[in-house]
Amino acid sequence: MRFLDFLGRPAAQLLTSAPFNTWRFKRTVDDDLPDNNVNYVADGHDLSFACDSHETISTIFIVSDDFGEFLGGISFSHNREELKGFLGEPSKSGKPYSDPILGEYGPWDRYDDARQSIHIEYEPRADRIRRITLMRADVAP
Repeated sequence: MRFLDFLGRPAAQLLTSAPFNTWRFKRTVDDDLPDNNVNYVADGHDLSFACDSHETISTIFIVSDDFGEFLGGISFSHNREELKGFLGEPSKSGKPYSDPILGEYGPWDRYDDARQSIHIEYEPRADRIRRITLMRADVAP
């Protein structure tokens, strides 16, 4: 299965699929928020995901190229132009910026369709992917 296929499905489906079924995940609940989001972070791996209160996956965060087979051809080695050649023109894009507290952020592109959004953040000073965020369309900002 690709990561996009897990969006909208129960967390248990990802947690019981190989290779994730052998990983340790830390589960936390944001009970101070109105929606009681549930978060899973893979111990020792560059993967985390967020669920709604029913444990349905809404967002997946990936920060390394260790998951190529699950990303449907997207690679962290792609630069911005290569990714545009692969995915087409983005629905939205943003310029780099610096937050006084959180630091520097690189430019970003977002690819939307009726079911999901793929948000690609690039390194602030290098033309390569820093983070990939996959979201259900109904939770994309």
